[in-house]
Amino acid sequence: MLDESSDIRELDEAELVLRASGGDQSAFAELVERYRSMVYNLAYHSLRCADDAFDATQDVFIKVYRALGKFRGDCKFSTWIYRIAQNTVRDYIRARSRRITPMSLSDYSDDGSEAKQLDIPDSDPSSDPSDSLERKLRRQAVREAILSLSDIHREIIVMREIEGRTYDEIAELLGLELGTVKSRLNRARRAIKDYLVKRNIL
Repeated sequence: MLDESSDIRELDEAELVLRASGGDQSAFAELVERYRSMVYNLAYHSLRCADDAFDATQDVFIKVYRALGKFRGDCKFSTWIYRIAQNTVRDYIRARSRRITPMSLSDYSDDGSEAKQLDIPDSDPSSDPSDSLERKLRRQAVREAILSLSDIHREIIVMREIEGRTYDEIAELLGLELGTVKSRLNRARRAIKDYLVKRNIL
């Protein structure tokens, strides 16, 4: 007997979307598996809270499931789902009743799953405590600089510098011209540099 889950994983995206829109739960589950990390990373780096990012990710896939029948293939499925995620995250931000106190992203692990201890002793007995503190403060300042960016600039710097996406991937996901991507990245990097210079970090 053939392994159905293995068969599903081997299907191309177009077939998965077609099956999922027809009510195939295993096909939809595979789409969720393929795009869950992308959606969560977007949500986490915008909301800066693991619980909120998890809730937003759940909401995104509920919206995706309900709207699958409207997907006509005018753009790549990844672009379509990314835009739904963008809009959902923006709704979460607007819905907050009060301003969130900015916090360093270093308070969390890279995948946002668990909070990290911030004061872990350096395992190298020969290391200089002052150097360790300086590195820690520098990392925190860079993260805070990213958080200080506007939504459009933070989004694009996260995609490039944290998620490691290519310029072409960013352009496709955001529906932008390549030149616009590069221009926004340059502005974001310049803003981060200015932020650090003003705080005597650079």
